[in-house]
Amino acid sequence: GVAATRRFSIHRHLIAPGNRPEIPVTAPGATANGDQTAMILPKERSVYANLNTSFTSFSELLTDQEERGLSGFVRLSFPGYQGALFMVAGQVINALEEYGEGRTVGAAAAAAIAEKAAGKNGRLDVDAAPSDVVELVAQVLDARPLYKDLTSSFTSLERLFTKLQQDALTGYVEVILPDGGGTAMVLFQDGEPIESVFSSATESLTGFDARTAVVQSVAALGGTFNVYRVPAVDEPPLPAAVAPIADSSPLLGFWSEVCAGIEAVADSLGAPGKFGMALREVLVSRADTYPFLDPFAAEFEYKDKAIQFEGPLPAEFSTALGACLGDTVAKLAFQLKRADFEDRVRRQLAGASEKHAAVIERWSLAEDVREFVA
Repeated sequence: GVAATRRFSIHRHLIAPGNRPEIPVTAPGATANGDQTAMILPKERSVYANLNTSFTSFSELLTDQEERGLSGFVRLSFPGYQGALFMVAGQVINALEEYGEGRTVGAAAAAAIAEKAAGKNGRLDVDAAPSDVVELVAQVLDARPLYKDLTSSFTSLERLFTKLQQDALTGYVEVILPDGGGTAMVLFQDGEPIESVFSSATESLTGFDARTAVVQSVAALGGTFNVYRVPAVDEPPLPAAVAPIADSSPLLGFWSEVCAGIEAVADSLGAPGKFGMALREVLVSRADTYPFLDPFAAEFEYKDKAIQFEGPLPAEFSTALGACLGDTVAKLAFQLKRADFEDRVRRQLAGASEKHAAVIERWSLAEDVREFVA
């Protein structure tokens, strides 16, 4: 375990009296040169702040926190580098270091942090935090990306939080404001937000105040969201990959025409925009079954009568989209109170089977499109 690395042999005075030069204060989540990093750690109170490694014994500082039974974080910062030891009741339970595009976790990170702390003109901070929060943050270091680079123009932060609560997420959401406006981390356990941290150039907040501030900031300025999920202990390994579809342009062109046909029927009945909303609702409801169509994953997009798909097209793409479009047609028929909606769609797409006969045959689509194409 990492706890075995908690004592280091660096012998200097803890804090030389009268020799504590000021290091420029950097907010959590930022390095001393102003570059944003992903490390945003919660803080209940500050134990030591802005200590210079040139005049601080890291080993004695760590021993001091062991004896005090610290639950919290010992953080080390240099330009372009951040490291942190995660402590519960005076014991190191995990460690993390980040440098440029690199990231190290665990015992190797703890050893590297101890070595790095021997350098000059670094910054050391010791922050106390609730033990259960420290344990959760230590746990989410192993989180897997669930959604990457979502934007506020795509979904509201509050709507994203609602979805994650419904999905019983254990993990965290990372929020990045534009133009260096700030960063935030919201920790979730079984779908409940249990801690939030918000840092900007002017303030550093935790708890409910942090969550309120980041929601308001995103509403005013916009932002980008990344969601990370901790895998369950008994979660099975990922299934063996099925070869993706090569040369997918003809297939996407066909399905784009099907979507455009359904959209045209809905528009003709006085409901412009209704198709896109209904499709989105269906894709979200089917996200567990077809995660590659989940709007929050930002791989699939239907816009301006065309489908865009980021990355290789999964082998089950047509089966998945056909099922979702079937649900969408049924939803629109109910919403618009038109029992003839499916018949109208089939008439709209009359001739598509002949026009795209080669595509339908090549990818065996007859069953997937029978509800829409005669």
